[in-house]
Amino acid sequence: MNENIVHTPTRINKWLCHKLECFGDFIKYYSTDKSRFYLEPFAGGGIYTCKDTDCLVDGSELRALKDGFSKCIFLVNDVQDASNLKYLTASIKSESAVITGNCINDKILRQTFNLIPRSESSFAFIDPPGYNRLRWSTINKLAAHGTDWKGYKMDLLIVFPLEMALLRNITRPDCEASINRLYGNRDWQQVRQKRQDDEIGHSEARKKLVSLYKAGLKNLGYRYVEELKPARFSNPPNYHLFWASDTRSRLQELIDIWSKPRYLPCELFSNVSVHKDA
Repeated sequence: MNENIVHTPTRINKWLCHKLECFGDFIKYYSTDKSRFYLEPFAGGGIYTCKDTDCLVDGSELRALKDGFSKCIFLVNDVQDASNLKYLTASIKSESAVITGNCINDKILRQTFNLIPRSESSFAFIDPPGYNRLRWSTINKLAAHGTDWKGYKMDLLIVFPLEMALLRNITRPDCEASINRLYGNRDWQQVRQKRQDDEIGHSEARKKLVSLYKAGLKNLGYRYVEELKPARFSNPPNYHLFWASDTRSRLQELIDIWSKPRYLPCELFSNVSVHKDA
């Protein structure tokens, strides 16, 4: 696929490859309803390379395109990534749109929403590059975009960058404003204060931060709001998952997929070779 790459793909760690493999399994199961619209507000270039093996790894964008949604809409902030994704999507026979811009920009978000009829079922995969890019105002707008003909809001699968970003910065004064925007309120500051006063430990702070975000999703009126700490491919897991939906629970599916023992494609190939040599 090298001929399809406009610029050098981003290099990613194995735990990110693992996340993409898990997402690929989930989206195959989820997209059996072909009438749904797919939205990815933090889309990238569509393809990556593994730092350890240099093998090419399909991004969430290509995985969604290949699984038969009615239409896929990608919002890409980086201009080079947007060009790359447009090039890649042109060769896939699925209806799609690539919009260059930032999802916190109301004009860009309105342009995105114009491509998703309010009466149609839709699904958003929200995988921000860090907590400072994820704003509660964006989540609120996605939930409020409209309801389908059954009265269901947009399904949300959120990759919450807890361990790799939020917990590391919770006590930094210069990060306070961005964390306020992440939660849409200042309630998290009570957790910070208790952590600074040694009233709670690292593990308890983690639980409380997750619970606060989950409560916010419930307040948006979703019927099902569930969270999952992924299997320890990295130790500790770098992120949590949140599922918000009016249609049905997906918790067991998420548990089954993210907790399933698996080799990455490059690891599987390596293991097969070793087995044959033996």
